Amino acid sequence: MAGANNKFHGGHFSWVTESGKQERHLVAAAGKFSVIWNFQQVKDSAHRCYQNQQGLKSCYCYKIVPKDESIIESRFMHDKYAVSDSPEAPLVVATPMKVTSISISGKKRGLGTS
Repeated sequence: MAGANNKFHGGHFSWVTESGKQERHLVAAAGKFSVIWNFQQVKDSAHRCYQNQQGLKSCYCYKIVPKDESIIESRFMHDKYAVSDSPEAPLVVATPMKVTSISISGKKRGLGTS
């Protein structure tokens, strides 16, 4: 979907490792897409993604967040900057013309333009 010349870049974990919390999500960008994996499912080799796989295994449970422009960076916002008390850290996506905050549930919040 991202095209042959668009490779994954900027892989980041959610910022929830303080106070004994575990990483919840992993995000990487490719072209106009941010791809989000549930990190617990990736770590869990007994998860349904891994059934009937041999050799190097892959997790196919992910969310794709499309944008209108190529993504420069996708990162999770630190918990202390989140405006809601949701257990999920918002995703911040930067394109050449816009920075947008997106909750994992899909709500968008504009942060400004450059």
